[in-house]
Amino acid sequence: MANLNPAGWAELQRRVQGRAVQAAGAAAQVLDQKLAGEGSGAKHAGLPHRSSAPGEYPAEQSGDLRESVGSRPAGEMGAEFGLIDAPEHAAHLHFKPPQAGGRPVMDMALADDDIQRAVLDGFKDGGV
Repeated sequence: MANLNPAGWAELQRRVQGRAVQAAGAAAQVLDQKLAGEGSGAKHAGLPHRSSAPGEYPAEQSGDLRESVGSRPAGEMGAEFGLIDAPEHAAHLHFKPPQAGGRPVMDMALADDDIQRAVLDGFKDGGV
């Protein structure tokens, strides 16, 4: 049985975590862009932008959802992205049915080809 070199293991962890953080940051940037601006749904009085239509990311209204988009290290060799310290209405937005105004932001993000590409490119270009 082979023994792991502790210094080598620590270096591997550092490199993998660095790439994971880079990839999560790239994904957060794309998600931030997807949450910018208005949607193609109805224009409601009192809101600055048109709302999103079912199947679209939520339209930006107050900016608080977008401001919560971020990434951070997670565990020894991972990272995560998403709505970090999300506003209270994010849970309602995420779990309501689309016909009732719900927009499952993170479900959409995880299935989004642009975000998946950003994760892969960010991991490859991790520069560590």
